[in-house]
Amino acid sequence: MKTHTKSYLPVALVIGYTFFAGSPLKAEISSYEREIVAAVLVLEASSEGEAGMRAVLHVIDNRSGGRVDRIPAVVARPKAFSCLNNITWQKHPDYGPAIGKAMKDRNWFLALQLVDQLVVGQLGRDPTSGATHYCISPPASWRERMTFLTRIGSHQFFIE
Repeated sequence: MKTHTKSYLPVALVIGYTFFAGSPLKAEISSYEREIVAAVLVLEASSEGEAGMRAVLHVIDNRSGGRVDRIPAVVARPKAFSCLNNITWQKHPDYGPAIGKAMKDRNWFLALQLVDQLVVGQLGRDPTSGATHYCISPPASWRERMTFLTRIGSHQFFIE
């Protein structure tokens, strides 16, 4: 079964193991989880455009060990992404406000497309060279215990 749709809400992601854009899914991710990840991309790197958002998504993928099913836990980890710091510490986090804010950004649909590309295994080459961390102004502790890999826009990328 193939899903052909021009909308940005891929039915295949909700249904599970089916086909989207002609490729089998790597794993299942809910629409809500997809929106949370897209919100992180927008809120962390929309000002950096597609290259910056793609780089942040690669960091998320690198932290998950390339397993899409681990991405929700990676994103929900407290202090993992500054844009969610006021949400992830809560016992029952409500990502609605972050998603709502991100949805107003001009790059919202692009962020959703990038998440879809990751889910179907078509995100492409990792421009961060395997980074697991990024920051605009990294603290001294990062420079002491991590290896600098590259700069993309205003973000510096590191590996622990």
